[in-house]
Amino acid sequence: MPRSDSSPRILVADDHVLIREAIPNTIRQHLPGATFALVGDATATLKAVTTSSWDLVVLDLGLPGSCEMDTVRALRERCPALPILVFTMFPESKMGAAAIEAGASGYLCKTADLAALVQATITLLEGRRYHSEKLGRQLAQRSTARRGNLSALSPREVEVLTQLGAGLSNKEIAAQLDLAVSSVGTYRARLLEKLQLRTTADLLRFVVEHGLHDR
Repeated sequence: MPRSDSSPRILVADDHVLIREAIPNTIRQHLPGATFALVGDATATLKAVTTSSWDLVVLDLGLPGSCEMDTVRALRERCPALPILVFTMFPESKMGAAAIEAGASGYLCKTADLAALVQATITLLEGRRYHSEKLGRQLAQRSTARRGNLSALSPREVEVLTQLGAGLSNKEIAAQLDLAVSSVGTYRARLLEKLQLRTTADLLRFVVEHGLHDR
């Protein structure tokens, strides 16, 4: 959870040394009590969040040792409440929605000015999300499209989706729904395709966001 005082602990994960060192200098001008740790690859990032407590991670995409959203998803799985600001050269129109859906709390392109980086940092430390209005509209459109896809699922597919969202394994779902384990795997693959998602963690978030866990 974000700290209530002015001394947040911020992890900066970027493989470019100049940028990695410039981020703390920029943020300290507005949050002089902030403390930082700097890492340059995916392995070091995941190790840092496993061994220490942080109030914010400023994360570049495509760190050495990972592919684009892999580190975002891994961070979110390890630390569900940890604010993650994706700060990357990829334009918002290309990767913004995917990053937020993977678990990022905010998205900012490195072409933005320094004031935007400070504002994004403060916004996330306050427990809010940060992205442009344009990206917000894009996310809403994608969510609406997925709700439409949800209505096209069969009752059995919804059952499997709900069970996956509850964190059950394929074997446990098979036992509860009287299915073969291989059939559950087939349903999972079909659900990912129909809902335009990539991982079981994405399915879990979809279930929570659409209130299916209450069924």
